[in-house]
Amino acid sequence: MGSVFTRRSLLKGSAAAAAPSMSWAADAQRADVVVYGATPGGIAAAVAAARQGRRVLLCEYEDHIGGIVSNGLTNADIGKRQAVGGLFYEYTRRVVRHYQEQDKGNPAQPNVKLCRDGYWYEASAAEKIFHEMVAGEGGRIQLLLNHELKRAVVQGTRLTSIVLEHRTRPGSAVEVQAQVFIDATYEGDLAAMAGAPFRTGRESRAEYGEPHAGRIYMKFRESTPLPGSTGEADNATQAFCFRFHVTNDPAKRVTIQKPAEYNRADYHFVLEDIRSGKVKTFRQVIQVYPMPNGRFELNSDHVNPQTGVPSESLDLAEDNWAWPTATPARRREIYERYLTHNVGMIWLLQNDEEVPAALREDAKQYGWHRDEWPTNGHMPRQVYVRQGRRIVGDALLTQKDAEVDPALGRTQVRNDSIAVIEWAFDPHGHHKYDPAHPGVREGYFYVDHEPFQVPYGVVVPKKIDGLLVPVACSCSHVAYNAVRMEPVFMVLGEACGIAAHLAIARKTEVRKAPVAQLQALLVERSGVVTFYEDLPFNDTDFAALQYLGARGLNKGYRADKAKLLTRGDGAERLARILKFEGKQWAPPGGAEADALGAAELSRWLGQAGYRAAPLPGDTVQIDLAHFARAVYAAIRPRV
Repeated sequence: MGSVFTRRSLLKGSAAAAAPSMSWAADAQRADVVVYGATPGGIAAAVAAARQGRRVLLCEYEDHIGGIVSNGLTNADIGKRQAVGGLFYEYTRRVVRHYQEQDKGNPAQPNVKLCRDGYWYEASAAEKIFHEMVAGEGGRIQLLLNHELKRAVVQGTRLTSIVLEHRTRPGSAVEVQAQVFIDATYEGDLAAMAGAPFRTGRESRAEYGEPHAGRIYMKFRESTPLPGSTGEADNATQAFCFRFHVTNDPAKRVTIQKPAEYNRADYHFVLEDIRSGKVKTFRQVIQVYPMPNGRFELNSDHVNPQTGVPSESLDLAEDNWAWPTATPARRREIYERYLTHNVGMIWLLQNDEEVPAALREDAKQYGWHRDEWPTNGHMPRQVYVRQGRRIVGDALLTQKDAEVDPALGRTQVRNDSIAVIEWAFDPHGHHKYDPAHPGVREGYFYVDHEPFQVPYGVVVPKKIDGLLVPVACSCSHVAYNAVRMEPVFMVLGEACGIAAHLAIARKTEVRKAPVAQLQALLVERSGVVTFYEDLPFNDTDFAALQYLGARGLNKGYRADKAKLLTRGDGAERLARILKFEGKQWAPPGGAEADALGAAELSRWLGQAGYRAAPLPGDTVQIDLAHFARAVYAAIRPRV
C-alpha cells in the first residue's frame, strides 16, 4: 500500500447541477486522466485530453463548473490578445456565436458589441458554454460534481488514485484510479495532499532578485517602491473579493438587502473618503463594467494615484490569509465573511444616512440581476481566489523572466514554452489600508512588462509523478501575479491535457513528456508558445511561425512573414533554430547579401541532417513565410 495523505495530516505537516454526474459503485473506478477542479483551466485540460481520445473524469468540489468565470469574473484579462490562443480563443468564438444568436434580427447587435469580440460575457453564458465544450467530446468526459477530495494515494513517488466523497452523503467515498492526474484547483489541494512541495505567501526581494517582491508600497501603474517597502518575505495572501453581476433594469433588478452580520465599522475609511468630499459617485468606490443583456460586473477598485481614493473597496485584505491551506469548513467561513463585507459595502453606499443623497441614489440604481445565480440569492457561489498555493516545480517563473535580452529585443527564448504571459505583474493588497501610507495599499502594484514564455516545467511538481498542476503552478509570488489570469489557466490546462495524453501514449512519466510533440499539437490548434503582435490565429503559417518562434526564428515581437530573406539573414535564423534543436551547423560561405532561394535552404537543411524538398520557385528569393514553412516541415516532430 502506498502513502495516503489526508487533508488533516497535510495541514499539520506542511508549510452545474444541470450537467450529469457519474453514478459510482463502491469499488475503485478508472479513467485515463482525472482532473480535479472544474475551473476553466480544468475544463480546458479535460477537453484537450478528450480530443486526443482519452477517457477523462472531471471532478469538482462545487455543484457547478467554471470556477470564478461562471461566478462573475467575466471580462477577460488580456492586454495583447494575440498572446492567448488555443481553447481559450475557441471559447471566445463560442461567446460571439452565443450573442449573435441572441441578437438575431436586431441590426444594432447590442449584445454582440458588448461582448467585445467574445472577451466579455455573462457568468451564466460562460457556464453554458463550458458545459457545451464538455458535452461536445462524445461522452469521453464525465463530470463528478459536489465531491470533496478526501485522500491521495501515492505508491513510491507516483500518485495512483484519489478518494472522493459526495459532500452531502457521508460514507459515499469512491477511489478513482488514473494514469495521469491534473490538479486544476485554485489552491493546489490535490498536489499538496499528494505530498508535492509548495509555497504560500511572498518571497523576499533578495531571494530571486525581484525588485517588487516582499512587503511593498507602490502607486498604481508606477514602478518605484515607496518608503516603507522593506522587501521582506511573509505569509500574507493578497485580498480576494466578489465579482458581482448587477443590473439597473427595474424589470430585472432585485433589491440588495442588509447582511445579517453587517458591521458599519468595516467601512471606516470608505466613510472618511466620502466625508472628505473626494468620493461622490458609486464608481469612485467600486469598478463597474457594462456587460451584455443589461448586466454590469462589479470589481474592487485600486487607489487612484491622482485622487488617492478609494482608500478601500471590495478587496478585503488580511481576513483571507488562512485560505490557501484551510479546510473546506474554514474556507466557507471566509466566504461568508467576504460576502457580508462586500454586500455590506454596497448596502452602505445605497442606504447609510451619512452618505450624501446624490451618492445614495447613484448606488441605488443597481440591484442583483434576477436571472443570475437564482439558486444562490443572485450572488456568486464562489469568491475570487486570486492566489492559493504555488507548487515547487521542475521550472520556476520569477519577475526576472520578463527581462528583455538586448541582443534579441525580446525576453528569453524558450524551446520548452507552452504559453505566453503578457498581463502586468498585478497583485492586490495584502494588508488593510494604513493612513500612514496614503494613496496606496500595501502589496498592491501594477507593473507592465514585455511578453515572456512559460516553460513546461512550471506545471510539473517536484517529487510526485503522475501529476500536472496548471493553476497553482510553479512561480514566485510576483511572477504568479502575471500568470494568474483565467485565459492563461485555460492555456496551461490545455497543455496539461495534451501532455497527459502523450505521456500515456509513450508510457512515460509526465515530467518526461515530449515537449516538442506537445508544442506541435498546441500550435496546430492555434495555441501560442511565442508572442507575435502581427500573427492572426487564422494565418496559414501560424503553426510554423509559432513553433519556430520558440526556437529563435525572429528577434523582437513581429513575425514579418513577408520579409524577403538574404543568405546571411536566413543562415543566422537557421543556425539559431538548429542550436535549439541540438544540431551543430556551420553556415556555408558565400555572399551574405545575396538572395536566399528555396533550393539553397533545402541544401542547408540536408546538411543539418533533415530531408527537405525544394519549394516551388526554388531559385527565387523566399520570404520568411516560405522559410518557416520549409523548416517546420523538416524539423516538426512526429506526433
